[in-house]
Amino acid sequence: MAEEVDKPPVVEPKAAEAVSLPVKKLSLKERLKATVTEYPKVAIITYLACSAIAVAGFSIAIGIGAEPSTATGVIGVIGAGWLAAKVTVPLRILATLALTPPIAALVTRHKKALPPEPPDDDDDDQP
Repeated sequence: MAEEVDKPPVVEPKAAEAVSLPVKKLSLKERLKATVTEYPKVAIITYLACSAIAVAGFSIAIGIGAEPSTATGVIGVIGAGWLAAKVTVPLRILATLALTPPIAALVTRHKKALPPEPPDDDDDDQP
């Protein structure tokens, strides 16, 4: 007689595990649209803050090197900083996509931590 070998039990995969569908990666434009749809105010403020920081940073860097002496020179430095910041638009979009969800979570947590405002009682003024 042949000896029976103990085989490990066969485990059937669950329905969710059995079929793995390929996940389509969203393009940068689609991800940005989804982020702005989910967090409209936070995404816009984050992007504008990144833009302002980039323009200010480039303007300061150019100003240190150029040392403008007139108002026209200062405006030229700011314009050059703006042009240099335009090059960083793809990086600012990526930064916006990365920073918006955590910033939105912080804003939400901060709003929950604040005590509720007492209702305004305008009826107290009447005798």
